[in-house]
Amino acid sequence: MSEQNARFIRIRIGVIIVRDDKILLIEHVKNGHSYWLIPGGGLNYGETIEECAKREMKEETNLDISLDRYLFSSETIAPDGSRHIVNLFFLGEINGDSPMSVGDEERLRSLAFVPVRDLEDIEFHPPIAHLIKQHLSAFLSDSEERHFGNFWESYPDLR
Repeated sequence: MSEQNARFIRIRIGVIIVRDDKILLIEHVKNGHSYWLIPGGGLNYGETIEECAKREMKEETNLDISLDRYLFSSETIAPDGSRHIVNLFFLGEINGDSPMSVGDEERLRSLAFVPVRDLEDIEFHPPIAHLIKQHLSAFLSDSEERHFGNFWESYPDLR
């Protein structure tokens, strides 16, 4: 198998920032398709989870953050085997008063604190909005760890 065709598991770190019953989301546009994500990104070899979370949040939102605790995980595994992503989500806190701004990456479009009650009304990836809506108060009040399983859907081609 060539290196280009080698299969690997991508680990993505997401940071959940909550403010007044709203959650910070970032809008991506890929191949003309718009969708929202919890800010974060891929863990690099040799990088700790905390380093990744801080780097990705700075790159995507210009915010300096600290991690509070692990909340939950999910997976997205493409039916054709082309991608396997393990998503690890952490509760984060904003440090300091740096202004929030969208990073330079071409696919990033906007940032917004979205009311938790509205999460199911937007295109949200992975499609766990209903679980966040259902469990957010528990996430904030306890330290139970959760794994929600595989949430691959037949997305438009977002590669």
